[in-house]
Amino acid sequence: MIARTDKELVAADNDDWIASVTSRQIVWAFAALFLLNLLLRVFYLRYDFVNGDEGVRALTAIRMLDGAQLYRDVVTDKPPGTTLFYAMVFALFGRSMKAVHLAAAFWNFITAIFIYLTATLAYSKRIGLWAAFLFVYFSTNYFTQDMMAANTELLMILPYTASLYFFLRASRERDRNVLLIVAGLMTGLAVMFKQVGVLNLLFFGLYELFEIYKTRKILKTNWIRKSSVRLIARLSLIALGFALVIAAFVLWLVATGALADFWRNAVEINMFYIDSEQPNLWIKFMIGRGLGYVLFNLALWSLAAWTIVRSLDSKSDFNLTITLWGATALVSVLMSGRFFGHYFITVLPALSLLAAPAARQLEIYLRDGKAKLAATALALFFLIGFVRAHHRTAILAYETLTGARTRWSEAWGMTERQREAEQVKEALRDRLEFGEPLYIWGYAHDVYWRTGCRPASRYLVPYYIDGRFPDAESVLAPPDAPFWKETRANFIEDLRRTRPRLILDISGKMDDLPYPEIVKFIKENYRDEGRILADPQRPFRVLRLKDDG
Repeated sequence: MIARTDKELVAADNDDWIASVTSRQIVWAFAALFLLNLLLRVFYLRYDFVNGDEGVRALTAIRMLDGAQLYRDVVTDKPPGTTLFYAMVFALFGRSMKAVHLAAAFWNFITAIFIYLTATLAYSKRIGLWAAFLFVYFSTNYFTQDMMAANTELLMILPYTASLYFFLRASRERDRNVLLIVAGLMTGLAVMFKQVGVLNLLFFGLYELFEIYKTRKILKTNWIRKSSVRLIARLSLIALGFALVIAAFVLWLVATGALADFWRNAVEINMFYIDSEQPNLWIKFMIGRGLGYVLFNLALWSLAAWTIVRSLDSKSDFNLTITLWGATALVSVLMSGRFFGHYFITVLPALSLLAAPAARQLEIYLRDGKAKLAATALALFFLIGFVRAHHRTAILAYETLTGARTRWSEAWGMTERQREAEQVKEALRDRLEFGEPLYIWGYAHDVYWRTGCRPASRYLVPYYIDGRFPDAESVLAPPDAPFWKETRANFIEDLRRTRPRLILDISGKMDDLPYPEIVKFIKENYRDEGRILADPQRPFRVLRLKDDG
């Protein structure tokens, strides 16, 4: 059983039905993909926040629309792209997370179109459709809180993938200078969603170095000088496009007086976040979470690996290029140390592009009555991931269509969190007014959202204040460390200025914080009115301002 080369695959497709495919048929194929993309996500609209990070993005967007300055008046540890995306949706459709999730689904579909266009640069339209389909499906195929949220990675990969497309087109068309600048612009936009988008620049540099190495025998004399001129020219154009975005962003920060705040809250805090992960936890999460993601998506990884192995023999430039692109994207997952499932979203476009020709190859084999064992194994891998990821989708679809509520969905963390927020809202109905300041010490952004109260401090989560980052909560920053001491002073200043009538202490343990200044401020200004909920882990202790009746 001999695998066909890339050229043979394209030739086979040109002799097949795809050669006569009309533009209308392509449109219908994408209509089906759009419907699939929507169906896999739409039943999760009942949840305002699929994961807690969405709460941070939504609240920063609302505060911006109310006139607050990002990074100075409301803190996020990410570039502004995701916050601006949420703010744009809220400005157009009102304060609706359903609108955000639908907009994110549409955004994801546009990414699939760029994956299709990228695949057709080297392959047939049929393989391009395979790549788009694989991306649409596997962008939902893991834990719900990772894949169904309108998170930074999902939004980042649209400009990230578009950048690759324009870069590869620049090697094939006359207007290459413009396309290279656009590739740089798209990389800059990717960075505006998440800092790891800058890895595209690493890919471009490595790609050009490999191109120099490949042309050494063709150019023969002075090949280093000639190739270096080409490298510098191309990378300079990309750098120009990238610099235009960064320059515009820096000018915006300077104009709003938030440049120092951005450096502090989106750069330094992220450095602390990376450093807080201990080596033993890095290994533990890599084996547990990282391997878990690969196993639940093993069908995709297997197809991509098949293409990579075949490309090493055939020396397919396109596939090796995509392999390099995927490897540089994978660096972001390794750097994080947490190995959350949504971090792998940055690798999905490359995996889909690599898996598509292998899927087409398998399709040909099955048509010829071959590779049944391989197809059975892949089907088993696919089924395991499908059941694990989309049994929830099936339950939600049933409940949506019947209007019922089942014991299965009631036990999910998303449902419990939403129910908890509703209970807290009802308990505070007579104590709070819509729009008044409230502070919540803990992670419960659903309560802000449901009560309509605005955060009383610029810091929306405690780890912006004390440095106890997720998965490293036991790593306590030295109480006298200048950075965190200043942050705690800012926090107390915010509370003195806004004077929230209520503070909600989610765990009920603010009195035990190892920060004397915070404990002293709370004891001097607030009195304990008891808990709202019976859960000993999350009692939502109410602290009322002493001057308030």
